[in-house]
Amino acid sequence: MLSPFRAFSQQCSRSRACFPRSFHSPLQNDQKQLSTILDELSEPSAPTVSNPNAPWVQQGVRRRFDNKLFIRPHYFSHDHRFKGPPPFSKRPLIGPGKKKAKQQDVFYRLGVDPLQEASNDVLMSSFVTEMGKIKHRAETGLTTKTQRRLGKAIRRAKMMGVIPVLSSARLPWN
Repeated sequence: MLSPFRAFSQQCSRSRACFPRSFHSPLQNDQKQLSTILDELSEPSAPTVSNPNAPWVQQGVRRRFDNKLFIRPHYFSHDHRFKGPPPFSKRPLIGPGKKKAKQQDVFYRLGVDPLQEASNDVLMSSFVTEMGKIKHRAETGLTTKTQRRLGKAIRRAKMMGVIPVLSSARLPWN
């Protein structure tokens, strides 16, 4: 993975002005930082955060460091400290939107009820896969109401024996 600070590090490698005069190893810096954190936590009189930009402060909540707590290096990363929204906070798009579905829906535009067409094997088999499953709304492009009624009509057609249960109907032109 490319570092976001690659250009900055290349500039710093050319000139010495980027680095401080007294250079400490990352281990020494971490030890100093951890000791300051523990010193602040040991003070009972100061519940407020003195430095809001401190690395151990996350969105107004101070992370606790206990004596027997194991700290992974990942805990100091930006991804761990500032977590984004949950991966599926928004419901995924199942089919077309309401306006687009009304434009695409054949049953809606012609004013035909799919339940009345349950005995039409050609029409019902066009909405069924080769394995006999009902196609989902993203494939058919129907409105939610029509899709529900179409599913009911296909189930009725299967129970009546109009279309096969486990496969799509064999049409003469297929």
